[in-house]
Amino acid sequence: MDRSLVHILLKAKAIDKWVPLKYLNHYGIREVDLLNLEDEGLLLVTNRKSDGKLLKLTLKGYHHFNK
Repeated sequence: MDRSLVHILLKAKAIDKWVPLKYLNHYGIREVDLLNLEDEGLLLVTNRKSDGKLLKLTLKGYHHFNK
């Protein structure tokens, strides 16, 4: 995963915020990658009418990427 994307997700987790996927599209994240990370328990993905898809690291994901 792109290091800048990881940094954004780590900062969002630290302040307990969700990150809209629409702001992360230029980092080259793909739907398949999201599903794999979600299956591994590293990422939460939710869908909201107003914001679209939102991402948030799980605690396991936070520790995995914060090495």
